[in-house]
Amino acid sequence: MKMNIKNKRVLVTGAAGLLGKQLVPILVSHGYQVTALDVRKVIFVSARSIQADFSDEKVMLPLLKNTDLVFHLAAEIGVDNCRLNPEKVIRVNFDDTKVFFENCINSGVKRIVFSSSSEVYGDSDDVPFKENGKLSPYSIYGKNKVLIENYLKELQANSNVTVGIVRFFNVYGPGQKDDFVVPIFINNCFANLSITVHGDGQQTRCFTYVADAAMGLFKMGLYESTKYEIVNIGRNVEYTMMDLAKSVKKAIPNSTSEIILQPYGLGGVRSSNMEVKRRVPSINKAKTLLGFEAITPLEDGIRETVSHIMLNTSK
Repeated sequence: MKMNIKNKRVLVTGAAGLLGKQLVPILVSHGYQVTALDVRKVIFVSARSIQADFSDEKVMLPLLKNTDLVFHLAAEIGVDNCRLNPEKVIRVNFDDTKVFFENCINSGVKRIVFSSSSEVYGDSDDVPFKENGKLSPYSIYGKNKVLIENYLKELQANSNVTVGIVRFFNVYGPGQKDDFVVPIFINNCFANLSITVHGDGQQTRCFTYVADAAMGLFKMGLYESTKYEIVNIGRNVEYTMMDLAKSVKKAIPNSTSEIILQPYGLGGVRSSNMEVKRRVPSINKAKTLLGFEAITPLEDGIRETVSHIMLNTSK
């Protein structure tokens, strides 16, 4: 890996999000001059913090002229949020993002790292998912990620910028928004409410602890051996959704919550044709190019997340 961007100027969009809150301190600890930007108020020690939308050109254009490396994490996220707000997803995740990357190029940014998603693979039966494999996204979220990946490839081919794309696999951990599956299960368990698992609970995911994911993201920022590269960032150990529910119950042993199954298409649950049966990354490329491997077992990550919630609740 080349590490020739040390001490240069870095911008992180979406810095108040789950990954951003982990990435910024890593960058600062390695000596980077970091600007952390988000629409929400965000304050980091030893990093410049700006509350703004990445689509606000009055803020962004002067900022980008003094930036060497951009980590673009800002986006509309969440399966159900994106399903229910498709127009906003297209505007933020595609239209605004295209303009933002054009501005990066025109401002002389040297490297772009884009946060993509395992959603781009859809329900492909080509498991484990390889970066050069079939893409068949169902969701508007996944489709827009593919469009931006392709757009970045075009931009790179016509400029001097280098591009790294990371496809994350089910990142979770302390500070995640309450409408994602891990915090939903944990919060319900604390409240002694039922833990609702969709379908038969046998659909599998490879959950990636946020500290691991952020380190993979950081390493992609350092990598410049190729001009355009896509790398899966995830742990390749499969858990069923029932396994996840049981892990949460085990981490909160005093809870009286029961695990129940709810059929697809009922009670606000998305239809079965929107469900991915297996989502497993090939991690060979991350190991080879970045020297990265996610190592945190789900049980350990759940315990850390539960402890974080308990600590914040007691304050």
